[in-house]
Amino acid sequence: MKLSSRAVHAGRELQARSPLAPDLSLASVQVYDDLDDYDAVVRGERPGHYYGRSSNANRAMLEVAVADLEGAEAGVATATGMAALHGAILALAPRPTTIVATRELYGGTAALLRQDLEPLGYEPSFVDLTDLDAARRAIQSAGLVIAETITNPLCRVPDLDEIATSCRERGVPLIVDNTFATPALFRPLEHGATVVVHSATKYLGGHSDLVAGVIAGDAPTMGVARARSSRTGTTLGPFDAWLALRGLRTLDVRMRRHSDNSLALARALRGMNGVARVHHPLLEGPNPLLPHGAGGMMAFDLDGGREAVQRMMQRLALVRFAASLGGVETTISYPEITSHRSMSVDERRELGVGPGTVRVSVGIEDPDDIVADFGQALA
Repeated sequence: MKLSSRAVHAGRELQARSPLAPDLSLASVQVYDDLDDYDAVVRGERPGHYYGRSSNANRAMLEVAVADLEGAEAGVATATGMAALHGAILALAPRPTTIVATRELYGGTAALLRQDLEPLGYEPSFVDLTDLDAARRAIQSAGLVIAETITNPLCRVPDLDEIATSCRERGVPLIVDNTFATPALFRPLEHGATVVVHSATKYLGGHSDLVAGVIAGDAPTMGVARARSSRTGTTLGPFDAWLALRGLRTLDVRMRRHSDNSLALARALRGMNGVARVHHPLLEGPNPLLPHGAGGMMAFDLDGGREAVQRMMQRLALVRFAASLGGVETTISYPEITSHRSMSVDERRELGVGPGTVRVSVGIEDPDDIVADFGQALA
């Protein structure tokens, strides 16, 4: 089946008299009446669940579904996207090493590398991965590389084919954060990534009503990640897993609408009052890595800095400010105090994130209404 069909059905094998929507299993523990049966389930030799921190029916469905859509052997669902990233890093680099990460990086990821992993002996190195010469040089001494399919917040697209080739030649594992693109638009494992991670809070869930993360990759690596997640207590609860799987069913149709709307808004913003620059992956033309669209994320810079952003916010009627992204609603955020607040002013300036930078998560409303709201707010 094509991905649009698989998204609707992945993670479940329906049989006669099965509920069409999956049941929600809130049990923290299962009972057994045979020691050998319990032992076989714990060892993974038989299907089943025994304790909620180790496994759960709803979490397992989500893991199978995301792995299916990403073309992975297995998946691991975690309590947050940051837990997924942390789990992926430790699964691939359990001992301190040099971690090369894209310079234009989600602020939470940068903070994890600097504030938590660097004190343990890891050496983060932030490199502009859209500069292939710089990327290749950095990979020469790397023990792990972290990239984003579409960077946060300025929505640039590195050449992941070339980066993956360089990593493979040096035997360096590559983690790709695919949150912005989702498997509906890009599948990093097919392009040479070792592991893909998602903040399922965003587009996979899609309705701003859950917090979750997912890792997908080969079975041995996922086994290591799953065991550590269980030991450290970062596993995903059943209700958030149930919600994420429900959201996943409409992923394809939502991402098509998000993609169309964001490009329409990006084009319209170019002619609006006070807009100095617009950032969108496809604004200057097609990208071979994203032939089916670039999702709902974009950004723009306003003349007048923070005061201009505040004036715009006060005039917006349909669009609201929210620190997250990926929901069906159009929202804006202000990286200076949200996603990139852990960076210094100089670090943000070096990335191109200034006091007038606004990140937009374009929703699935009528595109004319979205454009009109920004138009009147900036008039």
